Amino acid sequence: MSYTYSTFVTALAKALVVSETDASFVALLPTIIDNAEQRIYRELDLVSASVVVTGNMVAYDHYFTLPTTSGHIVVVDVVSIIDADERKNLLPSTKDVIDYVYPSNNPTSPYLLPKLYTRLDDTRIYIGPIPNWAYTTEVTGTIRPTALSGVNGSTFLTLYLSDLFFAASMIAANAVLLKNYGAASEDPQQAISWEAEYQTRLASAKSEELRKLYISANSPLPASAKA
Repeated sequence: MSYTYSTFVTALAKALVVSETDASFVALLPTIIDNAEQRIYRELDLVSASVVVTGNMVAYDHYFTLPTTSGHIVVVDVVSIIDADERKNLLPSTKDVIDYVYPSNNPTSPYLLPKLYTRLDDTRIYIGPIPNWAYTTEVTGTIRPTALSGVNGSTFLTLYLSDLFFAASMIAANAVLLKNYGAASEDPQQAISWEAEYQTRLASAKSEELRKLYISANSPLPASAKA
């Protein structure tokens, strides 16, 4: 099944055996949702969280600010330049290598296309050689989707990964609301049980995401990428 914000709140409250109007539950609900969402987004490489955005480099400037038209890019996957209707991918590198290989800040070549990039900080990448033109730049990356709330009544997680999201929410609720963690807690087994449920559901969700990318168990990707 899938959830809306209201049906999720009702289901969560019933599972926790608390009233939907309980002051602590109401106050901690945004934290529970945030904890659950952040964990899933970090542990699953979701196709739904991937975006492709475009911007323009600044001529004679090593720095390119990541576009935010589709949200803040948490992970940069691919950086490409669109040149004469051709897409040319830049190779990931380090700032030290870029500065060593391309030290000039004033290139004389009339046609100098950047070839390397590195993530410099939370909002920019560093490119080299320094561009001599405001090249159209395409960035493929991962964002954090808008959180579930009374205003945003559904998300990809509540629609298509509702079982995983519910398990993650129960783990978070046991920690921050019921404080069921540690040997001295009232019901430490509840948190342990939901963690086991979460791991089972996470494994099946990972399998489905890999299928979306046409990646199979026989893929040449390293084991770490399939985990």
